[in-house]
Amino acid sequence: MNYLALDLGRKHTGVAYADSKIRIAMPLETIHHIASEELIHALQPLILKREIGEIVVGMPYLMSGREGEEAERVHGVLTLLQDAYPTCTFSILDERETSRIAQGAHSTDNHAEAAVRILATYLDRKIPSGISE
Repeated sequence: MNYLALDLGRKHTGVAYADSKIRIAMPLETIHHIASEELIHALQPLILKREIGEIVVGMPYLMSGREGEEAERVHGVLTLLQDAYPTCTFSILDERETSRIAQGAHSTDNHAEAAVRILATYLDRKIPSGISE
């Protein structure tokens, strides 16, 4: 199964990819959008071309661990994604630390780099080193 990670923003969504064999998260791009529907449409070729089976979405929890206004917005987009891509499995990852780490990375695309951190963290937790799927 190939993976896609999304760092969902209001106008910019970072995208990262990992294939099922190598399992190394790589930045793809940042999708610039005004509406959620625009984002969903832009993701379609990526999902089809890369044969994505699982999409990992970064959830912007508050520092207290609770969900705030941004998390509610992400849940809304997640519902739209699930409806648009019913053959994909969806997972959520707490993104509180990933965005901060991405800002310190030497990247010209902080949104895609945040998606890389989301996916790398998810894969590390799901598939510990030395254990194959």
